[in-house]
Amino acid sequence: MSGAGRARPGRAAPARAGALLLGVLASALGCPGPPEVPAPPSRRPGAAVLPACKGGGCSQAGALLEAARAFSDVRHDYLLDTSSAMVPGRGLSRSAAGAFSPVGVACAQPKAAATPALAVAGATSAPGATSAPGATAAPGATASAAAQGGPAPGEGERAIDFRYVGIAVDSVLVGADVDLPAYFSAGGTLDKRRLRLVAMALVADEDPQFFEPTESVVPASGGGCACGRATHFIGAVKRGAMVAYETDVTAGEAHGTAIGLFKARIEAGDRRVTMTSVGELAIEGVEGAPVAGAKGGGQAFGALRLEVKKAVPLAYAIYPVADVCRFSLAEPEITPQPVDLGVVPYGAAGTAQALLTNRAQVDIRVTHGERTVEVPAHGSAELTFSWAPEGATAGCERQTRRDTFVVQPKDAASPVVPRERAVVVPLQVTTGMPTFSKHEPIATETGRSPDYGRASVDWTCPAGYVVDQCEPQLSSCLSSTGSCNAEGYRLTAEATADGRGCAFRCTGPSSSIWGDHGCAYTAAMVCRLGCK
Repeated sequence: MSGAGRARPGRAAPARAGALLLGVLASALGCPGPPEVPAPPSRRPGAAVLPACKGGGCSQAGALLEAARAFSDVRHDYLLDTSSAMVPGRGLSRSAAGAFSPVGVACAQPKAAATPALAVAGATSAPGATSAPGATAAPGATASAAAQGGPAPGEGERAIDFRYVGIAVDSVLVGADVDLPAYFSAGGTLDKRRLRLVAMALVADEDPQFFEPTESVVPASGGGCACGRATHFIGAVKRGAMVAYETDVTAGEAHGTAIGLFKARIEAGDRRVTMTSVGELAIEGVEGAPVAGAKGGGQAFGALRLEVKKAVPLAYAIYPVADVCRFSLAEPEITPQPVDLGVVPYGAAGTAQALLTNRAQVDIRVTHGERTVEVPAHGSAELTFSWAPEGATAGCERQTRRDTFVVQPKDAASPVVPRERAVVVPLQVTTGMPTFSKHEPIATETGRSPDYGRASVDWTCPAGYVVDQCEPQLSSCLSSTGSCNAEGYRLTAEATADGRGCAFRCTGPSSSIWGDHGCAYTAAMVCRLGCK
C-alpha cells in the first residue's frame, strides 16, 4: 500500500522498533558509507526549556512516559524528515542493530496510477465478513476514515492513520524502552546521545502511493530479488505532527533504561530537558490521578487523544526490497494503528474497524478468526476487531493486546514468497469497572437540637467515573409519620455541579423546651465509567 507512509502493523514475532533518521540522514542520502548510528542532530532553534517539573511544569511529559507502555506493540518503520529531502524509492541498508544507512541506488519507483482504495468489484467474503464488494470511498473521504466505526473527525481535525508515544535514542525510535548502555557499544564512535520522548501522529492518506521495482532490482540466486546491498527502500512522504521532550546523555550517564533516566530528569526538574514540536499536535487524556488498587499503585488515565491541528511533511515509510519482487507476498497494511476500541467497561465487548490495504501485486485471501475476505492486488477491505477486556480496577485503565490475521495468495498455485503471512495488529482499549457504588449509614444524634451537619455528606466518584445515581435509602426521621420530608424535615440527594459526585443533606426542626428530633438514612451513590 501506500508509500505515503501508512503505518505498518506488527508481525507474528514480538514487535520491534524500526529506525528513524532525521535531517542528518536526509543530507547523507547521496554520500557513500555514512555511520550506522548517525550523530545526534543539533537542537532546534528556539526549543522551549522546561520549567522545574516539581512545580507541575512537566506533567504532560511524565504522563507521556506512562502512556508509552501502551504503544510497545506498535510497529514503526518510519524515517522522520521535516524537510522532505528524501527520495521515494531510494535504497536503504539495515544493520543488525536496526540502524539504516543510505544506498546510492533507487530500488523502487511510484506506480503511475493506483487502484481505488476500498474493495473493488469481484472481491468476495464469507458470511459475516466486513468488506463490501464494489464499495468506494466518498469523494474527499480518507480511506481510513471510511473504515473506522467511530465518529468522523470534527472541523479542523484530520483522520489519523498512526499514533505513537515512546522513546527515541538519537535518530532511532526504539519503542517503549531500551537499555541505554547498548547504544554506546553498538559500533558507533559518539560519546553523547540524544534521548527523546516522542508523541506523534500521522494523518490518513487521501491518495495512497504504491511502488514497483526499478531496473536495479534483479533476481536473487536463492530466490526472490535483490537491489545491491539494500534491504529496504523509502516510501512516499507522510504528513503529521510531533511533540518531543529531549535531553542529551553522555556515555558516563548511560546506566539502566532510557525511561528510567528520562523519568529521573523530569522529576528532578532538570533544565537540560527541552521541548520541541513539528506541526501542531494537541494531546489530551494524559492527565491522571492516583487510583487505589491500580496496578503498581499507578494512575487513572483517560483515553489518549492525539489531534493533528496542523499537518506538515514529517515522515517516510520504510518497506523491504522484497515487497517489490515479482512474486512477493508483501505484508498488507492496517490503518489506523493501533486500532483503538475507545472506552469499554470490563465484560462488555468493544468493536472497531480498520482498513486493510493489499500492497502485493497478487490477489490475496485474508482469514481473521472465522471470517475470510478476498482483496485484489493494491485493493483494500475493512476488517472488524472485537475485544471484551477483563479486570478489577476502579478507574480508567489502558489495556493493550495483539490480534492476528493470516494472509495467503488467492490462487493457491501462485509461486509467491512467503506462502503465507501471520500479521499482528495492536489493539488498545480504555476500560474499568462498569460502575462504582458506595453505601453508608448517616444519622444525627437524637435530641431537642440535633447537629444536622452530621447528616450532610459530600462524596466524589473515583477518577474516571461520573455520577449516575444519588439516593437516600431507608430514611427515618422523628416526625409523627417517620417521614424525612414533612413537619420541617427535608432530606435531599443531588449530583454535584461538576457531575463527579453526590451531596446529601438532611435538615429538620429544633426545640429548646420539649420533644426529640433527628434524622437517619443510608446514603447510596452509584457512579458509571466515564473516561474522557
